[in-house]
Amino acid sequence: MDTEYDAIVIGGGSAGLSFARHAAGLGRKVALIERAELGGTCVNRGCVPKKMLWTVADALHRGAGLTRAGLLGPAPQVDMERLCAARGAKLYGIRQSYRETLHEAGVRLIEDSARLTAPGEVTISGQRLRAPRIVLATGGHPIKPEMEGAHLACDSDAVLNWTALPRSMAIIGGGYIGCEMAAIHAAMGVRVTLVTDTDRVLTEFSEKAARVGQANMTAQGIRIVTGCTPEAVREAEDGLELVLDAETTLRVDQVVAATGRAPNLEALGDMAERVTLTEKGVLKIDAAFETSLPGLHAVGDCADRLPLTPVASSDGETLAQQLFGAHREPVDLRHVATTAFVLPPVGEVGQPSAETIFEEATLAPLSAALRADAPQNYWGLGGAETEITSVSLVAEGAHEAIGWAAQVLLHRPDRETMQRALGVHPSTSEEIMG
Repeated sequence: MDTEYDAIVIGGGSAGLSFARHAAGLGRKVALIERAELGGTCVNRGCVPKKMLWTVADALHRGAGLTRAGLLGPAPQVDMERLCAARGAKLYGIRQSYRETLHEAGVRLIEDSARLTAPGEVTISGQRLRAPRIVLATGGHPIKPEMEGAHLACDSDAVLNWTALPRSMAIIGGGYIGCEMAAIHAAMGVRVTLVTDTDRVLTEFSEKAARVGQANMTAQGIRIVTGCTPEAVREAEDGLELVLDAETTLRVDQVVAATGRAPNLEALGDMAERVTLTEKGVLKIDAAFETSLPGLHAVGDCADRLPLTPVASSDGETLAQQLFGAHREPVDLRHVATTAFVLPPVGEVGQPSAETIFEEATLAPLSAALRADAPQNYWGLGGAETEITSVSLVAEGAHEAIGWAAQVLLHRPDRETMQRALGVHPSTSEEIMG
């Protein structure tokens, strides 16, 4: 095995794959080390399997509203065996495509665990590899709360690999992961209770959009308990108990902990003492993605950037260009669109807040005329009449529309100009355009 490289990247998720492919495309000798499956969290335990489950849940949710209104017959049942088979086949195909891409690019793929043993030096199975540039793209992992019986709770990794649905579940955590798990499984027929220690769910989003999203979850039949920190998870005769306080206990089949994520930093080894972390516990980096240890860079979820797949992929490519090609700046995080895949989705771009949103509206979509428990829609514009800087959207298709909104905001349109473009009727988008 070769031991000298221009760059060594540890981690074969979105960020590591992007860096390795682009660096190799710039004529550099690159090794990528991955200890598990290629594709990282997104492909194997995140975005892709979640979106596949959500696709089924979305169809069930829409149909159920029409069924309850008497317009459709009985709601269909989920064939979990076929769904799991389709999920497995899709994930396998993606991993194989990554393997082929690395091979075609000339990247050396090493399937092993790696550890930094000196600046510019990585050790795998007793063998030392060297490169002037080491890139950490090791991703993150879900964490559970410090509470009695926490080991009895599933995390999001486990949930996305379930082969059978529980009858009931309690979710600890009201961020977008917890809310997505709640919406998906409620639509698939599971009785869901979500417990959060905050006063509302979806705290990653602006307040009004989040509260509309929360109202839609409640209309879906999800019980939401706010301002509560559970005390324990205990085994029960036919399932689990989630103890909320001295007087309240939930009896459920499964408890899911959706209480945050932490970076995978084991590869640092003894070098961990020489790098600086942020208050969030991720690696502090500069505009060149370099850590406090010269020659050691970090991209993806282990670094101090937004933990989103498009950001990871973009940052991996940007770092490759910075090191071996034409310099370019990292993407401005204000231009990154994000979505919570609840029903309907909540999407935002521009990092809006209550202080910056100057025009907004909550409305009933046309589907409300046909569906029982039809969701509310919402839109909000942030910035000022002379320069729109953010868009918030809660509606069917918001996950698609918000990406185009991000493109529009790059040009900082004024409100009057936006109103010169006309939307499709009837739709929520035409309300935004005015």
